[in-house]
Formats: sequence, C-alpha cells, structure tokens
Amino acid sequence: MAEEKTEYKADGKQVPDNAVIASEAKQSHGNEPGETTGQSSEAQERIIALEAAVVEKEAALSEAKKTLDARAADYSTLKTSFDEAVKSYRKLAVGSNPLFTEELITGATIAEIDTALTRAADFVGKVRSKIEEDLKNLSIPAGAPERSGPDVSGYSPREKIAEGIKKQNK
Repeated sequence: MAEEKTEYKADGKQVPDNAVIASEAKQSHGNEPGETTGQSSEAQERIIALEAAVVEKEAALSEAKKTLDARAADYSTLKTSFDEAVKSYRKLAVGSNPLFTEELITGATIAEIDTALTRAADFVGKVRSKIEEDLKNLSIPAGAPERSGPDVSGYSPREKIAEGIKKQNK
C-alpha cells in the first residue's frame, strides 16, 4: 500500500492526501469515492468529511490565487512607478550637476544613482585638481606683447625711408 501523506487543516485536524483516500476507497469497496452503495456508515462519514475538506481546500486555493493575482497587479503598478521615479531622479541629478555627464550617472535604483553621483563628484574633483595643477605650471607672460612695426630688414633704403615717413604722419 502507498505511504500515506498527512496534511493539516487550519483547525489542526489531520487529513490524509486525496490520492491515498481514493486508492483506499477503491481497494476496500471497488467503488469510486463518493459512491455510497455497500459501504459502512463509518466509511461514508469519512468520505463525506474528506470531500468537504477537498471543497474547503479548493475554495482556499481559489481565494489564494485571487489574492496572488491582485498582488501581482499591485507589484506591476508599483514597479512601473518605481522605475519612473528612478528615471526622474537620475534626470534631476544630471540636470542639477552641470559638470556630470549622463554617462557618469548610472544605476537602476536611487541608491545606485547616489553611489554614481559620489563617484562622479570624485572624478570631477580629480580632473579639476589636475587642471589647476597644470595651470600653475604653465607660464603665461602678463600683458600683451610689445607692438613693433613691420620687419624692415629686407626692405630697400627707399622703402625704409617711405615706411619711416608713413609712421611719422600717423
């Protein structure tokens, strides 16, 4: 005979597995469960109780499926809202930090975006300090270079005289 599995109802009573019950009913009486011809009243009562338990479990299962479907719909709605909130937060973070590019700010959650913002701030700080250091080492003369006239070294004497007179008349 098959090993009997036992389940427990909410009130703590033991209820054998349905397959075991059907097998026992067939072996002892040659009838399908629910057929009451020639069976003892004890067996009939047990069958009725078990059929009631099956109906009760099916109702509970149906209710659980409805609850699961409702929760799945709620989850889907909440997931969509969450994704939109994260996108808005990322857009706000990029927009409020003009030194950060969109590529620097990544993440699928607000915590990941916050971590990316911290990394981006560190990166921008390093770049800024490197540029400042390079500017300190760069030597740029103060003021504009001295104005000088055109190079007259290649001019003929006549052209040099004409250039000189032209400078005086200005």
